[in-house]
Amino acid sequence: MGEEKKIDLSQFREKFALEAKARLGRLNGGLVYLEKNPGDGKLEDDILREAHTLKGAARMMGLSRIAEVAMRFEEALGRRRDKAVQDNHDLTDALFAALDALSKMVDALSQPPREEIDVEGVLDRLNLAQVPIEEPPAAESTLSAQAVPSPGGTPALPPAADASGAAVPFPGYSEAGSGIRVEPGRLESISNLLTNAVAHHQRQVELRERIGEFGTWYRRTAANLLAAVQDGLAQGEVSSAFARRVAPLLDEGKSAFQEIGTQLSELRRRENVIAGSLTQNLDDIRLEIMSIRMVPLAPLFESFRVMASALSRELGKEAEVIVRGGKTEIDRKVAEALAEPMTHILRNAIDHGIEIPAARARAGKPPKGRVVITATPKKGRVVIEVEDDGRGIDPNEVRDAAIRKGMITEKAAWKLDERELLGFVFRSGFSTMKAMSGVSGRGIGMDVVRATAERFNGTAEIHSDPGKGTRVVMELPFSMAVSRVLLFLSGGQHFAIPVMHVDRVRRFTGREVVTVEGRKSLRMDDGPVPLVWLNRLLGLPDADGGADGYLAVMVRQSRKRIAVVIDRDEGESEVVVRDLGRYLGKVPLFMGSTILGTGEVALLLDVYDLVSAVRMSAQTYPEGVGEGDRPLVDADILVVDDSLLVREMQQRILFSSGYRVETASGGKAALERLSRKRYHVVVTGARMAGMDGIQLLAEAQKTDYTRDLPFILVASKEHREDLVRARAAGAKGCVTREEFTPDGMAAMIGSILGRGGGG
Repeated sequence: MGEEKKIDLSQFREKFALEAKARLGRLNGGLVYLEKNPGDGKLEDDILREAHTLKGAARMMGLSRIAEVAMRFEEALGRRRDKAVQDNHDLTDALFAALDALSKMVDALSQPPREEIDVEGVLDRLNLAQVPIEEPPAAESTLSAQAVPSPGGTPALPPAADASGAAVPFPGYSEAGSGIRVEPGRLESISNLLTNAVAHHQRQVELRERIGEFGTWYRRTAANLLAAVQDGLAQGEVSSAFARRVAPLLDEGKSAFQEIGTQLSELRRRENVIAGSLTQNLDDIRLEIMSIRMVPLAPLFESFRVMASALSRELGKEAEVIVRGGKTEIDRKVAEALAEPMTHILRNAIDHGIEIPAARARAGKPPKGRVVITATPKKGRVVIEVEDDGRGIDPNEVRDAAIRKGMITEKAAWKLDERELLGFVFRSGFSTMKAMSGVSGRGIGMDVVRATAERFNGTAEIHSDPGKGTRVVMELPFSMAVSRVLLFLSGGQHFAIPVMHVDRVRRFTGREVVTVEGRKSLRMDDGPVPLVWLNRLLGLPDADGGADGYLAVMVRQSRKRIAVVIDRDEGESEVVVRDLGRYLGKVPLFMGSTILGTGEVALLLDVYDLVSAVRMSAQTYPEGVGEGDRPLVDADILVVDDSLLVREMQQRILFSSGYRVETASGGKAALERLSRKRYHVVVTGARMAGMDGIQLLAEAQKTDYTRDLPFILVASKEHREDLVRARAAGAKGCVTREEFTPDGMAAMIGSILGRGGGG
């Protein structure tokens, strides 16, 4: 065997440090917000994903200590999310201490630290702060979950992702900065096309000048004729002499009109021909320039051979990567963005798909596993497949795991076909494995695959044959140079969003704004959607809502939605997307720019970054939004449940009856809200993790401020005994979830408040 190829990782160290600092900033901000708004499961998933990617990038760079601290941070936060350990101040402080240590370790990559970094002390503090909860839920992992880390060293692998989630360029895509090598033949072709375009444009200008000259002749002839007629009429001259004097002018005018008509028709015909040729030339130029952006996939695919070899050795397995279609070319942006999802796919294939040699022998397979990466062109797109010959995925295990995780009811799960079941693999936090390792994350990884595909207007699917293997298929566009976007104005600046992420544009008023999980949200038929004022997010001047209310773009990224408030909709357009330049590089929230027909610049928003920023950071809103229009009933209701779905459904039902409704994600969060605001009624689930509804009622009765606050307890029909306990504890109302209807709740709350059936 030949000597294994090595990758010089030193060239990526500075870039890793910059990206790691950006990630750590978002992790700190996310933890701060999470501390003030506990129980935000989506935010916890986003924080875990940031930590997971930081860990993976550090491992690939061979920075084992940074990777270890990031992994322990991820594990601790994951256990807290899964309610396996107590959520206390000691754990929160330990998590912040870990982030502080990581920041110092990253800084030490460029300059020696001023004082020694006590890594062991930080890790010990994290361990001691994790106090197990009695009878913790069974630990689960994910298809992208980890097996027990081996005592061996961490392999040095290619870099994975930048601060935005986009991949770091692999060796071969960048020779110097952001420059691109161009073949002389392509430059000559572009030069010839530009020369032709300039010539066509000049000819077009000349034709328009000729048309202008004919117009001048026409106006001069008409003016002479009009002057002669007016002169004759003024002198009262209506004689044969006058007719003889005017006749030549009439003949000249008639000839002029006929000539002008003939010439104009010909000139316009020729102008159309030239305009068509110019358009064709410009299209050819665009295609040539787009071809310059194309890079072969081989450098990316080949780098995974090294990764597979190192990872296989670490896990005690044998695996080889076979590459097909490496010469296929794709837009450089897309190729670079593929690095992170492809890394997650390969890790999962080797860590959880490929069996150890002994197990493969028992299954009648060769000892060395195979992972085949294939790229195939398909009608302006490229299909990338990663197929392994490992153990595959059992759809029954996926169904059981989805039910255990509360992602779907048992009844609904049995209605899904195999393809729909395997779709859960792309869900954040999804688990089927029973063991964890330091190679892949606890349900954080495969969701990046689908998110990356959708970010580039593509698709991702997974197919599996239990016992035989798994195939992950991504379909992506060849080029991102030209995009169809929605243009709009905010704070005096032009912006654009890819049309594929836009559901629609709609107006709304303050009456349609509700508060969900402490955030302003737009009430929609299918549930509340978080609101973000783009002007405020970017530090631009606020726009006046006006008599017609506000204007929002309904934006969708994967399964997440937000409503982006803008100033003015400027319609859809097909634009050429430009990079922000080598000096700016990747700027958070933006993926490029375009020059409009007016010469103004529009910034293209990165929807993936935008949705993440909205969920990872606190938002501010214009004064009075959602407060000016009062609901039909002057009453504030607090809905408490540890299920986001239940909270949203109950909030919608109560809001439809005219109540002002806020939500809390559990008993502790509810007590915090009750200490800050007076509510008329609390509607709470009887069974919740941590503090249940009856315990919440008991705590409220201990305080003068909330002692007489009416509580309505909600239980499932299978646990009607909870309703008996609730009445004994002093609940003013009890109802099953199945009985939680608009009319029924309006009658119950109205009766409690002494306002009749409608309040």
